[in-house]
Parts: sequence; C-alpha cells; structure tokens
Amino acid sequence: MKRSMGCLPIIIILGINAVVGTWSVVEILSWLDKSIPLLGSFVIGLFIGEFSIPVAIIGKILKACGVF
Repeated sequence: MKRSMGCLPIIIILGINAVVGTWSVVEILSWLDKSIPLLGSFVIGLFIGEFSIPVAIIGKILKACGVF
C-alpha cells in the first residue's frame, strides 16, 4: 500500500525557508544597525529569502575573514 506524503514536504520547505529567511533578514539589518520585530523579519524572509539568504551567507563569510 502506497502512502501519500500530501503537503508535508511543502510545509517542511516553507518552515526551513522561514527560519533561514528570518535569520538572513536579521543578519542583514544588523549590518545597518537596524532592527525590526521578529514577525516582520519572518514575513520579509518568506518573500525575499531567495535573495537575502545568499547575501547574508556571503556577508557572514566576509565578516569572518575580516573584510567587513
């Protein structure tokens, strides 16, 4: 008997995108000495996570190397 996964993979992907997207927004705003409520970072991270995640990772690497 075959079991259907249903929408579980989509929920998992959205959850990961929300967590990592929120982190990336908070990280990018910390460079500018700004902060917004966590719910705002969550919503922004869901919509622009595909752009902000790579930028935050590159910025974190540059900061670790002493460039930032």
